[in-house]
Amino acid sequence: MENDRSILIRRTVLFGTPLLYLVLGLLHPNPDPGFGDDTGLFIGLHFAQLFLIGGLAYSLWLLVDGVENQAARIARALILPYVITYAAFDAVAGIAMGNFVREANAAPPADQAAAERLIDALREETWSGYLIYALVALLWLAAAVAVVFALRKSAPRAALVLMGLGAAIFAVGHPQPTGPAGMALFLAGVVWLELRPRPEEASTEAISVQPT
Repeated sequence: MENDRSILIRRTVLFGTPLLYLVLGLLHPNPDPGFGDDTGLFIGLHFAQLFLIGGLAYSLWLLVDGVENQAARIARALILPYVITYAAFDAVAGIAMGNFVREANAAPPADQAAAERLIDALREETWSGYLIYALVALLWLAAAVAVVFALRKSAPRAALVLMGLGAAIFAVGHPQPTGPAGMALFLAGVVWLELRPRPEEASTEAISVQPT
């Protein structure tokens, strides 16, 4: 019973987190809201993303749970930096920026022109913004690839290819089209990995059908 419960929790995290991230990407406004746009959905999605970031991190941990090789150790070492960096980026670029746009929309008419110019200036990509975004993407991708390498001797190659390809596409960005596409591929690989017949299961099944 305890083993069944742990499997249920494991698969709820492993299957549910990518699926919810897929939905988030489909709902995410593209482009991000600007002056005059409603920001309620945008802010709500980025609050939810804080939990999904933790879910993805826990998923990576579960995938290498009990695996002891160099790649697995690298994956586990990268998980915390990924969570910290992505959560900080999400809080600033998502939640804080969404609230700033919402407050600007409510500004007095005399101040709205200045507020719009400020938002446009903040929306312009700078080298620091690109650097932070690249760091977030690379930490996620490095952790996911390390998981793939950690499992390369025990998992179906096609499942690992799907996971690696999905992680790479998702690293480009969580809104559509890359976010949902990447998470769909990553989820397909994880489902394949989790639901594949295990050697011990095949042996048990073979024993159970032998004539008595």
